[in-house]
Amino acid sequence: MHYRPATDGEGVVSDADDPRFFLAPTGKTDPRAELAATLRAFFSADRVGGDPQPAQCAFIARYRWLKGELSFDDRRLRPHDCARFQQWFHALNAEAATLVFASAYLNNPASLFGHTLLRLDQRGQTDQTRLLAYAINYAADDTDANALMYVLDGVSGGFKGRFDIQPYYKLVRAYSDLESRDLWEYRLNLSGSQLQRLLEHVWELRGIEFDYYFFRENCAWQLLTLLEAADPELRLSDEYLLWTLPADTIRLLARQPGLVGAVTARPARGTSINRRYEALTAGERQLARRLRNDPAVIDAPDFAGLAPERQALLLELALDERQHRRADKTRPTTGTIAPPDAIAHRWLTARTRLSVAAAPVAVEPYATRPETGRASRRMGVGIGQRDGASFVELDARASYHDLLEPDIGYTPNAQIELLSIALRHYPDRDGLKLDRLTLLDITSLPPVDALTPRPAWRIHAGWEAVPQPDCLMCMAFNLGGGLGLAAETGWPWRTVWFALPGLEFDASDEFTAGYRAGLALTAGALLEPAAGWKVLASATWLDYRLGETGSAARAAVRQHWALNRDLSLGMDWRHWEGIHEFEIGLRVYF
Repeated sequence: MHYRPATDGEGVVSDADDPRFFLAPTGKTDPRAELAATLRAFFSADRVGGDPQPAQCAFIARYRWLKGELSFDDRRLRPHDCARFQQWFHALNAEAATLVFASAYLNNPASLFGHTLLRLDQRGQTDQTRLLAYAINYAADDTDANALMYVLDGVSGGFKGRFDIQPYYKLVRAYSDLESRDLWEYRLNLSGSQLQRLLEHVWELRGIEFDYYFFRENCAWQLLTLLEAADPELRLSDEYLLWTLPADTIRLLARQPGLVGAVTARPARGTSINRRYEALTAGERQLARRLRNDPAVIDAPDFAGLAPERQALLLELALDERQHRRADKTRPTTGTIAPPDAIAHRWLTARTRLSVAAAPVAVEPYATRPETGRASRRMGVGIGQRDGASFVELDARASYHDLLEPDIGYTPNAQIELLSIALRHYPDRDGLKLDRLTLLDITSLPPVDALTPRPAWRIHAGWEAVPQPDCLMCMAFNLGGGLGLAAETGWPWRTVWFALPGLEFDASDEFTAGYRAGLALTAGALLEPAAGWKVLASATWLDYRLGETGSAARAAVRQHWALNRDLSLGMDWRHWEGIHEFEIGLRVYF
């Protein structure tokens, strides 16, 4: 019934928000009334539930559990023939369940932290046929969402969430092929009775609506409640009070003794394309770029001079990359079918003439297994000086990851920080002072390549320090963003160089007009001199054209040492228009 203690400490409340899920008018908050109404309904043939049918069939998990607890006399309470359920259950033909984690997708606010779903592995399934299995997916219905209200609705529960069962290959196409999200598959060690109870409960939830919240009652949360229905001894969802991140739930499941079995990677199509391109020689990369738009390259002497297995690799790479680029034209939502592709046909003809396998290339996901990474919550303490004034700082972050932290378990070259705060105490001032409060900070620095170019971008919203010579503690609300490019080199270490032109808006009573807005250009480099050690150097030039006008320059050098998985040491230097700051601190992850 998805009951849990009410927020006011009085009684309980169900997570389900659809009145069709309850048989008593007060069933959402009154388990005793719901139990009595359920027992009465079992004697009736009236149709109830999200998919209307007699109560014994609409809520078959409740019926079978209560029958086991109360030893129903079949002569007094005659069982219904739930033929529709039996047909559905046998069509699924499920032997086991596998939890699937899709890595973060920064182009959709609902997928910033990844996504989880549950695959139902069929009897006799092989690695080649697992795409044909069914999957249980919980998602928000945002088809009529207003772009301006999208985030607000997601945070406040304005969307309705539903469980849906569909072929796994459709979800793989959406998440892996179209959005280039690496997948990790975790086989769950559920007993036969646990799996059956899980499926019986999923049957009850078909068509039932829940209020969807991006941060807590989301896909990850709801899949945990399914596993709790399968095994009531699991108390997984109780671990999360304010937010539930998919990666954190994977770490939680991995800590449950004996629950998680084999783990399998399913690299995205984009990952496979990029990994194979990286494995080419400089000359082969040039051929790959030429071949991309000129199929006549297959007749060129430098292509013909390659070993057959290298030719096959280039042709398969060209075919996959072209199909990946054309995927949006054949999305089911567009209702269009791509026209015949003469270029791809020519490549395919050339590939069939080669009677050898393509040169093998190891394809590893860019997003590593989430449970191998550190936790996303963070607290820290540091000391430092701002223009000669000493301070002690306490900071905390709700989630998730920043550019300087190790990439293990997270999307490389990406930063998603949500709700972080820093408080400072200066000895010459009483009490704690707010230094910064970040609502959201997202940075994506995908290194550009000639085969699959992608832009770098950032967006920031929150209050941050804007110290002035006569106001060291000044703060302003900042909303800013930029769109540019990033490139990766191996010298002097692995380094990501970036340039992000953009716009900045600051609001504060300290400004003459109460605000300032204008152009910004941020450039810098993210270096990784050694495993666990990262350095971020950046400089920003600002030209305010509205409000309080003028120009400004900022610079920063930040370093991060991972002492172990859950402890790090940071050292930062910042410069604001003649004001310098230095800080060193320890941070713990939990």
